[in-house]
Amino acid sequence: MEIGFIYPIGAAITWGLVYAIDQKILSGVAPMVLLFVDSIIMVIIVSPFIFFGDSSIKDVIVSGKTNWLLIIISAVLATLANFLFFSGIKNLNASAASMIEIAYPFFVVLFSYIFFRSVPNIYFFIGGLLVFIGSVIIIKFA
Repeated sequence: MEIGFIYPIGAAITWGLVYAIDQKILSGVAPMVLLFVDSIIMVIIVSPFIFFGDSSIKDVIVSGKTNWLLIIISAVLATLANFLFFSGIKNLNASAASMIEIAYPFFVVLFSYIFFRSVPNIYFFIGGLLVFIGSVIIIKFA
C-alpha cells in the first residue's frame, strides 16, 4: 500500500480517538477553552520540529502575499471549523457530530472546483453523494 494512503487512514483512526476523548473533555469544558488549550499544546509540540527540523519558517515568510493570505484564511477557517465541531460534540455527542461532519469531502470537491477550477471526475460526485446519504441515514435512523 502506498504511503499516501496510510497517512489519511492513520489520520482517520487518530481523529476517531480524538473525537471520543473530546466528548469526555467537553462534558465539563467550553468548546472555546478546549480550542485554546489544544492550540497552546500544539505550538509546544510542533515548535521543535520547525526550529530544529529540515523545514524552515523562512519558507513561509518568503512565500509571497498570495500564500500569506491563503495561510491566514486557512488558519481562521480551521479555527472556526474546530470550534464548530467542538460545539457539535458538546451539544450532540462525538458519534452524531462526526457523522454530520463527514460530509465535508463533498464540500472539498465543490470549493476546489469553485475557487481553483479543479475538475473532479464522476467518481468523486458518486462517492461524495454516497457518504452524504450514509450520514443522513445514520443521523435520521440511529
